Amino acid sequence: MATTNVRRAPPHNSRSLPLTSTICKCLLGFILSSWIICLYLMSTLIGCSPQNASIATSDLLLHRTTLVKDATILVQSTCQAEYSRIVSQQTPGLTPQDLLRSRALIGNQYRLEGVMEALSSRERPVVAVVAGGSISLGHGLANPDQHRYSNRLENWMNEMYPLSPESTTNQDNNKGQQRHKVINVASHGADSCSMAKRLNVMYSDLESKLPPSSDEPDLIILEFAVNDYEGQDHLVQVRYQASVFFEGFMDITLCSEVVIHSLLKRYKNTAIMFLEMQTAILPRKTGALLHMGVATHYQIPVISYAETLFHGFAELIHKLERMDPISYSFADSELVLGSGDNVTFLSTTTSSTLFPYPHGCSPCQPQNIISQFRQGGCKSICTFVDRSNIVRDRKLKCKANDIPSGRKECFVPYLAPDAVHPSAVGHGIVMDLLVHSLASAQRSSCEGAGTPYQNELPMTTFVAKTTNELKVREDFLVVNDVARIFSRWDQLKPVGNPNGFERYADDLLKQRMGWIATDAAGGSKITFPIVLPPGECYVVYVAILKSYNGMGTMMVEVRDYGDKKEMNEPPKHSTKKKVDGLWQSPISVWNDVQITEDNVAGCTGYCEVDITTDPTISGRDGNKVKILTVSARRCSRVQN
Repeated sequence: MATTNVRRAPPHNSRSLPLTSTICKCLLGFILSSWIICLYLMSTLIGCSPQNASIATSDLLLHRTTLVKDATILVQSTCQAEYSRIVSQQTPGLTPQDLLRSRALIGNQYRLEGVMEALSSRERPVVAVVAGGSISLGHGLANPDQHRYSNRLENWMNEMYPLSPESTTNQDNNKGQQRHKVINVASHGADSCSMAKRLNVMYSDLESKLPPSSDEPDLIILEFAVNDYEGQDHLVQVRYQASVFFEGFMDITLCSEVVIHSLLKRYKNTAIMFLEMQTAILPRKTGALLHMGVATHYQIPVISYAETLFHGFAELIHKLERMDPISYSFADSELVLGSGDNVTFLSTTTSSTLFPYPHGCSPCQPQNIISQFRQGGCKSICTFVDRSNIVRDRKLKCKANDIPSGRKECFVPYLAPDAVHPSAVGHGIVMDLLVHSLASAQRSSCEGAGTPYQNELPMTTFVAKTTNELKVREDFLVVNDVARIFSRWDQLKPVGNPNGFERYADDLLKQRMGWIATDAAGGSKITFPIVLPPGECYVVYVAILKSYNGMGTMMVEVRDYGDKKEMNEPPKHSTKKKVDGLWQSPISVWNDVQITEDNVAGCTGYCEVDITTDPTISGRDGNKVKILTVSARRCSRVQN
């Protein structure tokens, strides 16, 4: 791939400053030099008396101080003006406190400053990548290509920093002017572990999508907070109860570390951000805690939509509860129309009650909900509280026809069809927070307070035992999925006809596909192939649904045929492992189960993964087995 005009990290302390800032700093230098020359002329050339020279020197010192202060103010004013320009499309009502909350972890800003340098130069297309789940896909939006935060970020980059027609990139582009772009690789149900296993797939895919002027993205945004907890629940749409430190907590933390370590190692200049979202189901936890640990260790900025909005969300619930503890409604007279501030992507006047927009109750905007969910309308605060199952001393009445006369349901503008996915307003706020973080990094650099050095890989790991563990876990060679995750899909297809297994989605939204068996008597059987170059050692994994109810056990066998795939000979080696889909944690996530070991050559080429379900264990409510992925990586070591 061509690598011309690629942004490279400048030497430490040598990052170029914006032109206006540079001019102002030169002015400061000129002032200081002139002051020294004047003192020399006064005391030496014109023979001033010591007393007069002292008075003159005092006057010059005062004058110099004034000029320096004025020049400093000029620098700050110029930098603030540019910040104000590029955040000018911000959602009405967001306060400085909201924006302050959004930067949950500043981290090392050097790479973010580099993103803004590249945009400001207008010399080549800047490329951002969004990796996340259905939130980043814009689930529930009527027009995701218009309202989704990734698309809005792309439009913002091109509107605020259009490429110069004279740039080398555009002169070499025979198809017309290129644009900055955001590549969205989000997928329903994707989480940190999904990405960790598919890093090679993502790297290969991005190589084909980057413009010729770049060999790496400028910015990668990771949105996995919600799916890292309860991304695969098969019993309810949103479970009200969840554990923080559940059985698989360390596994997901390790996945996050694998992703960050790999990205930093592969892309030497790319800025990386965690984007922390949250649901309106109050007891439901997110991956923010584990992400913050990884981010702190690797100095990755964290942008928190949750911190920005959900402190006010809780206060709004308390206030409504005091007014109407049964339906969480408010009186018609309390709704105050906005004073002409328009939400640009809704073209409607903002309105709010109890708290200022966007933190208060606002009318539902059904036109921005996808037609599939539009009839259900927006979900109210009462509905969110009811589904959170936190009120047990009274029966809530949340249906529209149960609301007392003269009162209205309370809808928050940043949520619409459900408790998880942001509305068009919510996506606009996400974009505002990302832009604020970028603009703040540029303002600091402009004022001379930029980050002087780039963050390097730490000398220690966070939760991984060794850096070698991170290395092997980021290098999966085969990842066969039951459904598409990210861009390329290597389908999980069985050998022959499965017995008792069917491929379907078992969640309420019909989005989480899997090879599923439920026969109470057990004996359901399915076999998957793994095709790898012979002569090496490979570790085999099977990803299953782990849940708190209705799950069964299975026997997983890996049969290793080496290079004898077509010879119908018995396997060279066989590895068996009993696997249970049930755990005590009240949470449903996919869980990667390692079947063969690093220190035993359990797969050396062509292998078959055979799965047979057991009869229902006494006392269990079901016998479901759900297979999601079969994958393999190289062994880290072989002892025998």
